[in-house]
Amino acid sequence: MRKILSFAVMATLLFSCTKQDLPEQVFIEEKSPKFSQESSMFEEIGMIDIGSTGAAEISAFDEGTKKLFVVNNASGINRIDVIDLSNPASPVFLTSISTGGGFVNSVSVRGGKLAAAIEATVKQNKGKVIVYRTDNYTKIAEVTVGALPDMVTFTPDGKFILTADEGEPSVNYTLDPEGSVSIISVEEGYSVQTLTFGAFAGMATELKKKGLRVFGRNASFAQDMEPEYITVSANSKTAWVSLQENNALARIDIESKRIEEIMPLGFKSYNTMENAIDPSDKDGGIFFNPWPVYGMYQPDAIAVMPNNNVPYVFTANEGDAREYGNFNELVRVGSSSVKLDPV
Repeated sequence: MRKILSFAVMATLLFSCTKQDLPEQVFIEEKSPKFSQESSMFEEIGMIDIGSTGAAEISAFDEGTKKLFVVNNASGINRIDVIDLSNPASPVFLTSISTGGGFVNSVSVRGGKLAAAIEATVKQNKGKVIVYRTDNYTKIAEVTVGALPDMVTFTPDGKFILTADEGEPSVNYTLDPEGSVSIISVEEGYSVQTLTFGAFAGMATELKKKGLRVFGRNASFAQDMEPEYITVSANSKTAWVSLQENNALARIDIESKRIEEIMPLGFKSYNTMENAIDPSDKDGGIFFNPWPVYGMYQPDAIAVMPNNNVPYVFTANEGDAREYGNFNELVRVGSSSVKLDPV
């Protein structure tokens, strides 16, 4: 789900001092985790102001041209701003790429190509991906994908472009497109195959017992799945997709263009000291304590890192709630409408 900042947004460049450029492995110790800080300091070295609300949410850097491509939906002018970063201490605005249609939600760069995910003016309609050259901004291809493509990424080998098509409902919940993942084959003339989740409808009861959240108003299983973010294995064969509102991940075989599995993330206990929370905004302060409740993970951005050939998926567990017109799942505990499960 898109989050729009309500203040002027500026792209800020940071320089980090690191012990090494790219760590080859991530070591994970479940019983006694140890954390090392790779960056000893951060220092701002440059800044450029490109707009107000809706500017600079997503960016992608092209190493070949030293250009930063920045999403800019400020003031309803939907475009991609191009920033020269050949001197990071002095970023220079070069030009804007007009995309047409609705919001530009995401950009990704690979091999001299820029891919942009663009929602339709009516975001429940099918969206599109436009591919440009990064040197002269010439349009290479424009293809149709699922409704509300919220994130786009190239596979590491550059052979495919993937989009997470969130398929959010309309404000009054009368239109609710199916959530999907689109796979675009670069080498096959940018042909597209859009994958939906209807094949898993027969497993809904089993998946919900494991923590899958299915709760949209009058929504089918496929309509209720809402892909948010994608990460791809280094060998470009497997993708993982976060289904944020559904509290799950999905695994996709890219070569066969098939959704292999939906993996519910279950629930997290907040009744331990390491998971202590402050659950109230009406108790006059900040008080972190264990509480005998469980919460969902509901990840937004995700990433994958292998360790000894085992892929570890890292999730940023933002949590989320659906609020559309008169459909609002947020209810305060203590309300007469809240019936807590005693177990």
